[in-house]
Amino acid sequence: MKNINLKKVFAICLIAFLVISCNKKTQPNVIVLVSDDQGYGDIAFLGNPHLKTPNLDKLAKESIRFTDFHTSAICTPSRSQLMTGIDAVRNGAYNYGFGKTNIFTSFPDTEGNENEIHLMSDFFKANGYKTGHFGKWHLGDFYPYRSSDRGFDETFTFPGASVWQTPSHWNNDCFDDVYVKNGKPTKTKGYNTDVWFSESINFIEKAVNDNEPFFVYIPTSAMHTPQYAPAKYLEPYKHLAPIVAQFYAMIANFDENLGLLDTALEKMNIKDNTIVLYLSDNGGTCGTPEYNAGMKGKKCSVYDGGHRVPCFLRWPDGIPSTDRDINDLTVVQDMLPTLIDLCELKMPWEQKFDGVSLSNLIKGEKQDMSKRMSVVQFSTKREGLNGYSVLWNKWRLIDGDKLFNVEKDPGQKKNIAEGNPKVLREMQAYYANWRTSVEPSLQKSSKIRIGYKGFKNIELTSFDWLKIEEDGNPSQQVDVRVGKPMNGSWNVFVEEKGNYELTFRRWPKELDTEITAGCPPYFSEFSKQIGVTKVPLAEDYVNWKSVVPNGGVLPAGVALPITSIKLNSNKGEEVKNINSTNKSISFEVEFDKGSTKLRGDFLDKNGNIICGAYYLEIVKK
Repeated sequence: MKNINLKKVFAICLIAFLVISCNKKTQPNVIVLVSDDQGYGDIAFLGNPHLKTPNLDKLAKESIRFTDFHTSAICTPSRSQLMTGIDAVRNGAYNYGFGKTNIFTSFPDTEGNENEIHLMSDFFKANGYKTGHFGKWHLGDFYPYRSSDRGFDETFTFPGASVWQTPSHWNNDCFDDVYVKNGKPTKTKGYNTDVWFSESINFIEKAVNDNEPFFVYIPTSAMHTPQYAPAKYLEPYKHLAPIVAQFYAMIANFDENLGLLDTALEKMNIKDNTIVLYLSDNGGTCGTPEYNAGMKGKKCSVYDGGHRVPCFLRWPDGIPSTDRDINDLTVVQDMLPTLIDLCELKMPWEQKFDGVSLSNLIKGEKQDMSKRMSVVQFSTKREGLNGYSVLWNKWRLIDGDKLFNVEKDPGQKKNIAEGNPKVLREMQAYYANWRTSVEPSLQKSSKIRIGYKGFKNIELTSFDWLKIEEDGNPSQQVDVRVGKPMNGSWNVFVEEKGNYELTFRRWPKELDTEITAGCPPYFSEFSKQIGVTKVPLAEDYVNWKSVVPNGGVLPAGVALPITSIKLNSNKGEEVKNINSTNKSISFEVEFDKGSTKLRGDFLDKNGNIICGAYYLEIVKK
């Protein structure tokens, strides 16, 4: 027997191992970037004559660009469709508030069957990815709807739709705010868009060091109100109206952070095998008077300006050619099935998608999209739905009787329904069938759960009222400041019978202020940077939008002549007196398992309602 050269054998084995390792297909990393309220026309690459967005422009040139891509026309439904691949009215999260921001764990069909709903994060986590969420959520602030409940390993977010709303920490103003990191309130340092990106990069670096694929979801709070940005970004836009300049400054900061993210990916040598998907959540807002790409409508509109948004997808290792357009009609519901196919994820669950996979289009292969239709419908109302648009290639049916061809008429100026009866009938029939299919979901409601296993306490605000009465916007801290006469009920489901302590407040716990007292005005960091000194008066305050262009100074909180509070629940009514030293008032109630509506009204000396109790903490005894 010949002597075996062990060194030679070892060398051969090592070479074979390296060849196999090099040829082994690695899982692509995935980053999903969602900007808030940035319309199709709010990017230089897409024609904006004022903006400078070098990093978004660079991403666009390196990407597949979806030129006829549609979301919903407001934030929550777009995000719910992105995360589930299911139409918002069907998945339950189709409004920005009023108890309709939570994605169901399952949806009912017309046969009475429940169909499980799993989120994008669930699919990636089940396939071995490290998952992180950094930024806005607005798909449920309480168990089991939070991002921490739905497939994310790490979360850094804030409750509500905007950083200065009632669920958020008092006086958050985009700078040095208090957000929620992995379930715990955490003080941040710096401007919030910078925070979301820096935390994301830290998460990515750790995943790379641990040799784990990652899925990172970065839905920024910019460019949503309040339009506050570091003052240095205002300089190129000072010739424009102040609110437009502030809005563009936020975009400039977002663009700079995108560049920092790209640099980090390059330094870690993972850019080529990382899918970057960028889109906005709805049509434009503050920038539309300057440029709206020739479209009609803006955020909340069912015309194209309300829901046609930018969408770029880059993956150097997996896409054969880039810097090209896909002009077919595509919608945000397509993104989850598309990513599942591109990443070759195993399907641990059956999920009925309303979207379709676009992987063939992305790879340059044939895919017939000529017959697909989709509906844009949502709600900004306390009850019911807004109008709707049916999309079919370049056809748009608005509210059932107005038909447009956006290829020939991008501004949707001429109703051509009369001259196209066949198209009209087909689109009307599609909507009628779709509307029937989502009706079971419209009859279903999500409730705020208390008393579940592990439950200790929960803090609710007026933003969570199911139904609002009187005047005001319960989602805005500034309305609490001026004591708007608004009230409403919390829709609660008690999972375990027991004694619960209900503590009502007019002011948030962190403010530590008496119920009857006022509070000082607030100068935001933005107002200090631009040198604003004027304080708006509460009596001059019209609505929350008036505090955006005035430089970010919030009016003083007014004192109110409150003398008592009335609790309403399925256990009846109970009234307690309030004195000038009370910062909160508590009731102890024994609840049976099941649903109840909770309501607390602050009363004057004659028993008249002044306003609702804007804040409620529930503790299980």
